[in-house]
Amino acid sequence: MSVTDKDDPVFWKLQDVEPTYWDEYIATRPVYGAKIFQRIYDYHASHSPSRLAALDIGTGSGSAIGPLAQHFDHVVASDNDPTSLAFARGRYAAVPASHLSYTLSSGEDLLQHHSPTSFDLITCAETFPLMDTLPALHNASTLLRPGGTLAIWFYGPPFFTEEAFAGACQPVLDAIMDHNFRPVVNGGGDAQREAWRRAADGKASWLDYIPFDPATWTDVQRHKWNTQARLSFFTPAACGFPVKPVSRVEAHELVSEERDADFWKVEWDGRMLRRFVRASFPKTREVLEGKDEIMDALFKRLMNAMGGQDARRKLSWPAVLVLASRKGDS
Repeated sequence: MSVTDKDDPVFWKLQDVEPTYWDEYIATRPVYGAKIFQRIYDYHASHSPSRLAALDIGTGSGSAIGPLAQHFDHVVASDNDPTSLAFARGRYAAVPASHLSYTLSSGEDLLQHHSPTSFDLITCAETFPLMDTLPALHNASTLLRPGGTLAIWFYGPPFFTEEAFAGACQPVLDAIMDHNFRPVVNGGGDAQREAWRRAADGKASWLDYIPFDPATWTDVQRHKWNTQARLSFFTPAACGFPVKPVSRVEAHELVSEERDADFWKVEWDGRMLRRFVRASFPKTREVLEGKDEIMDALFKRLMNAMGGQDARRKLSWPAVLVLASRKGDS
């Protein structure tokens, strides 16, 4: 997901990053448990009994592979980056090829690698806003069998849940995230800038920008947790462009919102938050080892607001899960 060619719109790829990036990513991100997957499985069971094959788009470190492999006969993990697929292969080396395989492809090009109606479930975590929406949806609907499920989810950065600390801590964490992302969001060419703008709009929309054609999809559900926080890893202040939420939610769709301070809750000190920020976007070793006095000063402020560098504060996560079922052929 780091910037490669500044004029290349497909730039969500790892390149020359610190080898431990995915290890740090896993250590500082939520574990996809029953809050997500049980809801997906219950939803899928209400539309189809088949669990022959699942596809995970933008698998990254492979965090969705484990739960999928427990419930489906075969899982395909796809990503447009060979570095990510190599990491996922190593992480799941013990899983036989008959049960788990890999596809090097962008989400928009998967029909070049897999036949129509190949999958019962398609998952896409932390990736969909980075893709070209309509081609990605077309691929998903074509690859799914009738009754198959598309499950898209995204989560934002953690937020402080303790009232005694949130007011002082959250603005500093927001400033840290903006400082981390500002040069990346604004540092590319026109194509990359447009890709970031599309992603920023999509996350500001809580994925409500995704349109589901009733001729193709049925039983669309949009489940949201902690919408008082933000879904984007950076605020509009980090963008050199306006951020515009868009809603394409239809009246017949189900929308739920839940405020839950225990959703994927963690208790972190300042060191863990620094690890999270370092792994929030891949950077080269030279950048990671370089001096950043602004970042250091912000973290000093944050740890003071948290009660000291060893103080552990409670945080939760904002998230959205979108479910849709592929209609049968008419």
